[in-house]
Amino acid sequence: MQYLKKSPKKIKKKLYISEKGQISIMIGVMMMTFIFFFAFVINTGMLVNAKINLQNAADLAAYAGAAVQARQLTQISYLNYEMRRQWKKFLFRLYVLGNMSQDSFQDAQGQTGTMNYYPNRSNVSNDYHSPSTCIVFSAVDNFCHLDTLPKITIPPATFLDSVSDALRDQLTTIEHIRQKNCKGMGLTNLMVNLYWLYNTDPEMKNFGDSTISGFSQEEINTLKLVEGMTTGLGIVPRELILQYRIKTLTSYVNAQVQSNLTQSTVNGLLNTADPSYYERTIQAFYSAYYTLGNHTYPGGSITLDELLPGDSDNAMLLELTTIRQVFDTFSINSIIDSPAADGSGDCKNMINPISVTSGLPVGVVKKANTLTYYAIRLKAKARLLFSPFGEMELKAYAAAQPFGSRIGPDLQDNSFGYSGGPTQIHSIPGDTAAGLNTASFIPNLPVKEDDPMTPSASSGWNTKEVMTLMYASLRSASASSSVIDSSSIERAYRLAMAPNPWEANRYNIINDVGVDWFVRNFGSNERAAFWAPVFPPGKSSHTIQDQLKSDLQALFSENASSASVGNSGSSSGRGNPTAAAVQDSVFHGLSTYMGTLTSGDGEDQEGMNLVKISNPFHYDDGTPIIGDESLIMTNPTLFKSSWNSVNDQELRRDGRVGYSVKLVSFDSLTSHKMTTDGSTTWNNDLSQDPEAQSDIPFIKH
Repeated sequence: MQYLKKSPKKIKKKLYISEKGQISIMIGVMMMTFIFFFAFVINTGMLVNAKINLQNAADLAAYAGAAVQARQLTQISYLNYEMRRQWKKFLFRLYVLGNMSQDSFQDAQGQTGTMNYYPNRSNVSNDYHSPSTCIVFSAVDNFCHLDTLPKITIPPATFLDSVSDALRDQLTTIEHIRQKNCKGMGLTNLMVNLYWLYNTDPEMKNFGDSTISGFSQEEINTLKLVEGMTTGLGIVPRELILQYRIKTLTSYVNAQVQSNLTQSTVNGLLNTADPSYYERTIQAFYSAYYTLGNHTYPGGSITLDELLPGDSDNAMLLELTTIRQVFDTFSINSIIDSPAADGSGDCKNMINPISVTSGLPVGVVKKANTLTYYAIRLKAKARLLFSPFGEMELKAYAAAQPFGSRIGPDLQDNSFGYSGGPTQIHSIPGDTAAGLNTASFIPNLPVKEDDPMTPSASSGWNTKEVMTLMYASLRSASASSSVIDSSSIERAYRLAMAPNPWEANRYNIINDVGVDWFVRNFGSNERAAFWAPVFPPGKSSHTIQDQLKSDLQALFSENASSASVGNSGSSSGRGNPTAAAVQDSVFHGLSTYMGTLTSGDGEDQEGMNLVKISNPFHYDDGTPIIGDESLIMTNPTLFKSSWNSVNDQELRRDGRVGYSVKLVSFDSLTSHKMTTDGSTTWNNDLSQDPEAQSDIPFIKH
């Protein structure tokens, strides 16, 4: 056994050699530990950074979606006020243009108190007690001053005196001419009133063609006399079109709730017939997408879910109630009172009612129990440098809310007029005027700050102070001439449509007064333009026709059988169109006007999709509208009253208009800590799928 004889020294040397390198194992283990700790620290840092970036992207997405809502709410508020402005233009027509020929109107200048409507100051007891349209073309031939124009006395026929017979024939001819003129003047007043109500040909391009307008040659000749007073859309089609635009924007705010959105599906929304409908969703997604980039998060992994009340058809974020107004207008018509056997008879001026008894839309009110907000969940897969599990999916929640402005005051139906009417409708025996289906509301609006919300017969436009201001604006516009032409009337409309003290803190009024580096609404032509389609793009012409027909049938429903927009009884000598005829005329006229809008050639160059709004504070030439400060508002601090807590003193001093946006907590959305108007709780709760239900209770922001 030779190996046992090895020396201890050699054995020890061999053992020593075998212990070399043991420390490297320890160092390797320690290095691996350090590497694992290093990777853990790096991954944790990257994960925290990725989570922060994802939360920032979610916040920006929520803010972007709410910013779209804020802009849409602001535009709805502008359109709501525009409906009121158009009503004020209508009031100017009824109160000023229709009544300035009466002695009572001239006697009211510079006075105070409730308006009177007597035609002749020599008989003030003969008061119509309501604005009644009567148009004259010469101050020296004022038919409107008369209550009765006596007939020409025609001598009895004789068979022995040829001279008397010849005289009788001439007097009979003159009497017939006089009666025709009386009827013609009544027809003029009637046609003016009807056009103020229902005109669908704003530039009066087609009224001269009887095949288009449907008018007789006599009616066409009458309209040519008053063309300058009747240009522009009537109040009925104008308010309907503005209401359609508001409905479209409302549908955008309530666009269907989207889930599992990716870049591919959002690009699909961009290619639909009406991508504006999905603007809230598109802006929110791409705000997050471009914030995250395509580095830490692959673009294809980013998904967004809207956590909004509603369903795949509509969200429930905005509810508007339509304010409707029934009302009467009156024109002075001349009838032949009790004609004698020889055909002669007195021309008697009487009040002819033309009524809208089914409620015209004149504005909207935002329901306080519905909150407008935007909440989302954002998911994305993060790339981590040392992740043993590959890409990790992260998620973040965020919510934001438009706030700080208003759409309009909480008005009820029939707040755009006062209850009442003439003490009697002048009539003759056998005439049916007194039995017509009238609304018993006279158009009116509050003006002064302390006027009642629903105007009375002794407030608002039915006062001598307002009539003095309005007539002065009309006369000043035509100061260089004794003739009041159409340009003078158009300029006077602008003052009539200007904001007044009652509206200052109740409406959101579009303006550029003061310094606002973020918003500029009006161009050099003093017009603001923004996207507000009458009907959403992609809607078929057949569907539009059905909508127009349905809405007009509803508007005329109570008049269709009673002819209260104009008595058709020829026995009374009125000869006015029936309600059914007016409804048919308005329908065909509006259908034609829709084609005009499609080509962008509507009134004031409005289009089907683009609305144009004139500056409430400037004339078209850029000069400011000024007037009695108790009746006309020109101070910017009084109508720039939206939320304005900004750091810049200059901006804060000049004020702001429209809705702002703020991020809100999920706790405030789930616990209803917020209110919509300072007092009202809302009931359109946050939509939560099972995943959100398990996550949201733990969200601390």
